[in-house]
Amino acid sequence: MKRAQLMIGTVAALLLAVGVGTAPAQPQFSGTWVLDRGQSQFPSHEGRGQGSPDAQAPPPEVKLRVEQQGNAVKVTRTMTMGPRERSMTDTYITDGSDQTHRGYRGNVVTRAAFEGDRLVVTVTQTRKGDQGERTSSQHSTWSLSSDGRILTIDTTMQSPTGERVMKTVYVRS
Repeated sequence: MKRAQLMIGTVAALLLAVGVGTAPAQPQFSGTWVLDRGQSQFPSHEGRGQGSPDAQAPPPEVKLRVEQQGNAVKVTRTMTMGPRERSMTDTYITDGSDQTHRGYRGNVVTRAAFEGDRLVVTVTQTRKGDQGERTSSQHSTWSLSSDGRILTIDTTMQSPTGERVMKTVYVRS
């Protein structure tokens, strides 16, 4: 009887070790990525007239520099439109907790977590204005191609004016 219990315990320990050893690893997004405008899908600018400067403007050139260490993902986004270039950096803590900070016109709450082989980031911003408080949100899902060369970010944006969907595709450079 003791021998059977020992055998069952050993088999259970081995199965547990194999299960832990084969758990899916977090995808590695680190690197420099360049926007593939031809593969990306951008929201339309409905409501903007033909005379609006942004009505027919092509999307900017975008580079992402991603640094991933532990549960922190730092993203520096550099956008170039003609002679103008601007960069902004966000750091996502991927433990699923809310990270709150003061934004340009109000509070911003960011939550990021790995869900299997994807990174899911939700950003909610509350702005105070002349017409009261307005809330907008952005839900993005990051995924890598099987060879790790293509990064796709599917984003849904919600605002008081409605919902917009965007798909941005980046190639590792």
